[in-house]
Amino acid sequence: MNLTSLLAIAAGAAPWSPAAAPLAPCPAVGPPKVVFPSDTPSHATGPGAIVWDAAPGCPGREGARLAAIGAGDAPGTSTMPREAVGQPITLRGPLKVATAPHGQIAIAGASPAGQQHGLLIQGRAGGAFSSLSSFEGSPAPLALTTAYLGDVGVAFTPATGRGVSAGGPGVGVERYYSNVLSSRLSAGAGAAHATSRLALALDYRTDAMTVWAQRGVLYAHDLPASGANSPTQRLAHVGAHVRISALLSDANRATVAWAEDNAGETSVYVDRSAAGVRFGAPRLLERFRDPDGLSSPPGSPTLVRLSTESVMLAWAGAAHGRWAVRTAAVNATGVGNASTIATPGVDALLAAFAPGPDGEALALWTEPQQTGGGAPDMSRQAILSARGLDVSAGRTRFGAPEQVAPPGPNNDATVALDPSDDAAVAAWRGEGGRVRYAIRGALSAAP
Repeated sequence: MNLTSLLAIAAGAAPWSPAAAPLAPCPAVGPPKVVFPSDTPSHATGPGAIVWDAAPGCPGREGARLAAIGAGDAPGTSTMPREAVGQPITLRGPLKVATAPHGQIAIAGASPAGQQHGLLIQGRAGGAFSSLSSFEGSPAPLALTTAYLGDVGVAFTPATGRGVSAGGPGVGVERYYSNVLSSRLSAGAGAAHATSRLALALDYRTDAMTVWAQRGVLYAHDLPASGANSPTQRLAHVGAHVRISALLSDANRATVAWAEDNAGETSVYVDRSAAGVRFGAPRLLERFRDPDGLSSPPGSPTLVRLSTESVMLAWAGAAHGRWAVRTAAVNATGVGNASTIATPGVDALLAAFAPGPDGEALALWTEPQQTGGGAPDMSRQAILSARGLDVSAGRTRFGAPEQVAPPGPNNDATVALDPSDDAAVAAWRGEGGRVRYAIRGALSAAP
C-alpha cells in the first residue's frame, strides 16, 4: 500500500471514538498494554486484550487484570486471570505482556512468593490461564517478546544464593508448537551486579538476542536456537538512565537503539550489526538539552518490524526548543533520513509505536498543555496519533496527526493494531489512574 492509498482509506474510516468510561473503578499501577494474538501480521489467532496492574487495595487484591477485546474492538469487563478451575492467579507488577502461541496472551511479573520469584502465565483472553514457568530471579527488569508464528521469549535477571544477579539475563523461549518454555544459557557479563535495563529480541528461527545495561556498560549477547552461543559484546558506556529497544532480523543482523539522559541532556544512539550479529561503533542520531526541563519520554526509542519485513525506528528528538517525534527507516545500510511527525509549537512526547497488518506503523504521543507561564502542564495532556509508511529510499512519511483524547490527566498511553482489520485500540491511565481506551475504526471496512 502506498501512502496516498493509506491516507485515503484512513479518511474514509471512522475517526477515534470518544474516550470510553474507565475499564475498572480501581486505579492501575504503571502503563496498560494492548495485545492482539496472531501468527502472521494479518491473521489473528485469538481475542485481543487490554492488560494492566491493579493497585493495592483494589477489590480482589492487587495484581494483573485484563479485559478481552470483542466485537468492534471494544473491550469487555475486567477480570483477574483465572485457572481452569476458577481459582484467580495473583501476578504482581511491574507486568510485561506479549502475544503467545495459539491465540494466547503471555503475562509475566512477580509471583505471590515474593519479589525474587518471577512467574509467567498464558491463556486466551476471556478463558483460562495457566503457569508456563516460574523462575528464581528478579522480575524487574524483565523483558517479554513475540516472534513470527507466536513464539514467545522471556528474559530476566537470575538470582544467586545471595539474591544478586550472577551476570547477564537468563532467557527462556516457547516455540509456537510447544507449551514448554525451554531454557537458554544465561548471557552473563561475568560480574555479580544486577542489570538496570533489559531488552530481548527473537527472529523467526527463535534465535534470541539480549541487550542489557550493567555497571554503566551496554552489552549484547546473541543466543542462536542451534549451534554455539556467541560471545557477549560491549556496545557502549551508558549512564544510569537508559532505555533500550532491540530487533533481530531474519537476515542474521540485529539493530539496537537506546536513549540516555545525563544531567538534562539526552543522547539517542543506534547500532546496526553486520551479518552474524557482530556490532561495530554506534551512531549518534541526536543529542540535545532536554526541552522545557522534561526528561526523555519512556516510549523512546522503539524499533518495530513492519508486515513488509522493513524496520522502522521512532524516538524523541528536539525541534525549535520543543520535544518532537522522529521516525526513520532502518535497512542494511543503516538508518535513513529522520522525519518529524509531531505538531510544531508544542512538546510532543513519544508514548508508543506499533506496526499494522498493511505495511504501516502508528505513532502515539502526548502533548502537555501550556500553562500561563509557558511551562508544560503534565497533569493535562492530549493524546494524538499518526499513521505512516516506509515510502522509498529509506524515507518514512506520516499522515496528519489525529486526536485520540482531549487534554486531561492522561498518562502511560499505549496502542496496538488489530491484525484482522487494521483497527487501532489505544489505552492509557486517566483520571485517578483508571484505565481508559479509544478505538480507531477498521481501515479494511472503509468504503
